[in-house]
Amino acid sequence: MINWPAIIKHDGEDELIYIANREQWLNDEEMLLYFFTDADVLIDSLGQVFSLPEVQSNIDSANVLAVATVDQIMELVRAHAALLAHCCVAKIGADNTEQAIELVKSMSEDTNS
Repeated sequence: MINWPAIIKHDGEDELIYIANREQWLNDEEMLLYFFTDADVLIDSLGQVFSLPEVQSNIDSANVLAVATVDQIMELVRAHAALLAHCCVAKIGADNTEQAIELVKSMSEDTNS
């Protein structure tokens, strides 16, 4: 079971996409119609990694592929921050996975402001 919020990581891209909850996923036509590759993943607030094609086909029974560490997730968050030209990327940190995912949310809000 996916524990929200979560982030989407497309294979080969540094951009991360924040997904607040199940309803946001289900109400976003792009998420339901987009063609995901087998290497595209969703990482939830517990660090559980899910295959996006599997989540897309059945959100309620997607299997956990792996569990990412906070350090692994922070590498993704820092790459995302660098893509957005945030200052002091090396200093960005989080104590847990949920905080790391919330950083992606705050970066998205900063970009949309």
